[in-house]
Amino acid sequence: MTHLTIKEISRLANVSVSTVSRVLNNKYDVSEQTKKKVLEIINQYNYIPNSNAKQLKQICSNIICIIVKGTQNLFLEPIVEEIQSEISKTKYIPLIHFIDENESEIDEACRLITKKKPVGIIFLGGSPSLKADQFKDIGVPCVFATVSAEGLNLDNISSVCIDDKAAAKKAVDYLFEMGHRDIAILSGRLLDKDSIFKRFMGAMESYREHGVEFNEKHFIQSKFTYDDAYAAVDHSLKPDQPKYTAIFAMSDIMAIGATKAIFNNGLSVPNDISIIGFDGISLTQYYNPTLATIKQPSVEIAHKSIELLIQNIESNMSSHNVVLGTELIKGNSIKCMF
Repeated sequence: MTHLTIKEISRLANVSVSTVSRVLNNKYDVSEQTKKKVLEIINQYNYIPNSNAKQLKQICSNIICIIVKGTQNLFLEPIVEEIQSEISKTKYIPLIHFIDENESEIDEACRLITKKKPVGIIFLGGSPSLKADQFKDIGVPCVFATVSAEGLNLDNISSVCIDDKAAAKKAVDYLFEMGHRDIAILSGRLLDKDSIFKRFMGAMESYREHGVEFNEKHFIQSKFTYDDAYAAVDHSLKPDQPKYTAIFAMSDIMAIGATKAIFNNGLSVPNDISIIGFDGISLTQYYNPTLATIKQPSVEIAHKSIELLIQNIESNMSSHNVVLGTELIKGNSIKCMF
């Protein structure tokens, strides 16, 4: 339904036609709760009364877009829910758009700015290897949640993230502390300045500090899915492949896929191979054995991202890059080798 009448909007919102009209004309004698309800229906059905840009901007002046990169990311799901819930408590309206991992979040943002006229955008799970000139058509405040945008140096772009390098080092340090020396790394593709690259560099720093040389044959590349991680680890366990006693997986999803591959090869976790993941999704605590992981502060990421965005919407824009801490969850998936 893209051609709703004002009468149909009033029926869907359970308000009078005159109330809808007052919302459309940005009148002040409408409660925030009623205005939000009407605007949500206008947004849901893409209702556009005319092509007047000024009026369109008035109608959509309360929308915050959340662009989520990746449609099956269990780590991002609670962050999306928390962001949506917290924005709904304010005068702003959350509008969530999911895009594929291979799509451009900047192209999607430009489309939404043209179509919806949001006052701000949160990028969730987006790429940090973007260039400043890609944002020339995005003049609204933006926050990258979970990845750093520090290198962009743009007043309207902030970020809330963790220190991926330090967090990965913490994971591999723990494996070394438990007596492991032959540690495999289950990783995505390594790209310059990518968060996965930073995690790899953190792992390598741990190797150096413990005086151990990393065996490049222990680098296991996989996509961030159960199936790919399973297949990659299954191959690494073939008789002609070098042996290892532990795996650092760069996501919990990878760790779970890897664990199944270990079991299906007649081995056990942690007696034969120990494993630690990354992210701290709730499933790790219900798995058997409970998985060791590096827990990201998902609720804090959500709250801080909203706080920064609204601050920049309602005052002069300025760039902030907030780095949050992580927590080592030890679980039962790591064997002490001493």
